[in-house]
Amino acid sequence: MTVNLVVEAEGSDQRLPRAASVECRPSGTEGQASSVAGTAVEIEGVPGVRVFHFELRDLEPGASYDFTTTAEGRPLGNVRSFRTVPRDGPVRLAAGGDVGTEPLSLALLAEAAGQSPHMLVIGGDLAYANGLVSRWPRWRTWLEYVTEALVTPEGHTVPMVLAIGNHEVNVGRDGGVPVSAPAEQKAPFFFGLFAQNQGVGGAPDDGGATYFRRDLGSVGALYVLDSGHLVSYQDQAAWLAAHMEADTDLPTRLALYHVPLYPAHRSYEGSAEGREAWEEVFHRGRLTVALENHDHVLKRSHPIRLGEVVGEGEGVLYLGDGCMGMDARTVDAEERWYIERSASEPHFWMAELSREGAIYRAFDEEGRLLDLVTTGEVETPPDAGSVELELDRVIEESADAALLPGPALLPLAQVAVAPVQHFGYDM
Repeated sequence: MTVNLVVEAEGSDQRLPRAASVECRPSGTEGQASSVAGTAVEIEGVPGVRVFHFELRDLEPGASYDFTTTAEGRPLGNVRSFRTVPRDGPVRLAAGGDVGTEPLSLALLAEAAGQSPHMLVIGGDLAYANGLVSRWPRWRTWLEYVTEALVTPEGHTVPMVLAIGNHEVNVGRDGGVPVSAPAEQKAPFFFGLFAQNQGVGGAPDDGGATYFRRDLGSVGALYVLDSGHLVSYQDQAAWLAAHMEADTDLPTRLALYHVPLYPAHRSYEGSAEGREAWEEVFHRGRLTVALENHDHVLKRSHPIRLGEVVGEGEGVLYLGDGCMGMDARTVDAEERWYIERSASEPHFWMAELSREGAIYRAFDEEGRLLDLVTTGEVETPPDAGSVELELDRVIEESADAALLPGPALLPLAQVAVAPVQHFGYDM
């Protein structure tokens, strides 16, 4: 587990702390807490901001922990808590993407946390800052949103697992860097704010900072992938195949990435590169579900095996497509051959994984059940609720993605300046 602490000076005359630490102990216990010193990081071009990363190791599965942060001996904020994934399930996992800093973003984050997930996995396009240091105010707002909203009814802060999206990267944008620049300069906030898989030392078995595996106990595994933003599809294929082969005994194998292989808004042909590099790997590794994003619509595919619709349990389900805060886009008048259900609905997915399989539900910001599907031997529980039969389907010719308006820069005066604490899930 990694705790990420962001501290921002309130004025040019305020000195940032040089050191910080986390005190952590199992919830409900007393005595000496373990203390972890933070690694300090500064983001070039963002003055007055310092980030501290704290790696908490040797945590017990299925346990709750309390922690506090201090900077140079001064407490920052109240006691917070988190819980770890249980060894043998069930594991509750919220999933979404294309979040942004809108009021709807905050509402969907809060609704997801209200269902007590063990983690929230986000498939890219987090703050819509385009990797530009001039858009730090957007990130400040986004961090305040997740710090405020991602708390369960039981009081646990919800850890996050993050994939990279196109709006984390500045290459090709005014104020961006050349394609030859180091990855940390292409996506300065993604690398600077979060410490996901950045201490692997280049070991090929561990992946990289934008593609890695997360253990979900005995009920599954999550493969976080980079859909060509900093690492090519093909360069991840061999690593992914090796890990999926080692995980074939797990009942559920999930992939999380940004650009969909089977889009519901953008063109099917535009995703050919991803399908060519990964679809055979998904098939051989018996991927259960791919969590896709980028298109800002609700989508559930038919089961698909190597480009063909197959029977239940015989192929991959592609669930998506982002829209956890940004405005919904259009869908086709008639469903594409590979899509079972689509709609112009902001939403997130909630998955519950067990040894028998998994159940996936899509919800909107008011908790309406928009869709439901199961995998493995899981049957729909009698208390699952009623799926909304009539969903919002905005039908018009899809706009060229290049012509879609970009997010406006959020003025500095609209957000509070305060120390921010948030989580990255890294076990």
